Amino acid sequence: MNDFVNYIEKTHAYYLRQGYKDAYQYARNEDTPPFVRPTKPLKACRLMLVSSAGIEIVPDDGPRPEPFRGRNIGPKGEASVFPIPSDIKAEKLVYVSGAHNRAECSMLDIDAFFPVTHLRALRDEGIVGSLAEHYLRIKPRYSQRETRELDAPEVLRRCREERVDVVLLAPI
Repeated sequence: MNDFVNYIEKTHAYYLRQGYKDAYQYARNEDTPPFVRPTKPLKACRLMLVSSAGIEIVPDDGPRPEPFRGRNIGPKGEASVFPIPSDIKAEKLVYVSGAHNRAECSMLDIDAFFPVTHLRALRDEGIVGSLAEHYLRIKPRYSQRETRELDAPEVLRRCREERVDVVLLAPI
């Protein structure tokens, strides 16, 4: 018996159940290096968290967003990148997407997949130099082309705007 969840097999089966004739084809970036070594130590870097987690901010007034309410897919034809203040407390965030297998993992511990508390601790301990003013939430999409042509340039623009040195990617 395996003691891990085989998400690749689960994703392939999910796509086939949705009526696609082929399993999901993962993006391949053969022309672009996937990693660029930072030019300075992490303790001198400004870090931004970028995640596809379906989270929303709990408003100070008004109703709390309903957890697990449905799909978390980006709008077709437009960028789906949303800022979240980096100084936000984990209790002020709620996971709202219902599009993942909650039988395999709980999404109630926000810090487990959108580690705002842990990143502040790393900054306070001097392991990371500073945190960007905002983290970014990207709504996932099925179109690799739209991710590449719409979302990625917007993430890059915001990283440059906030003078970010390194990005922590936290996909869901």
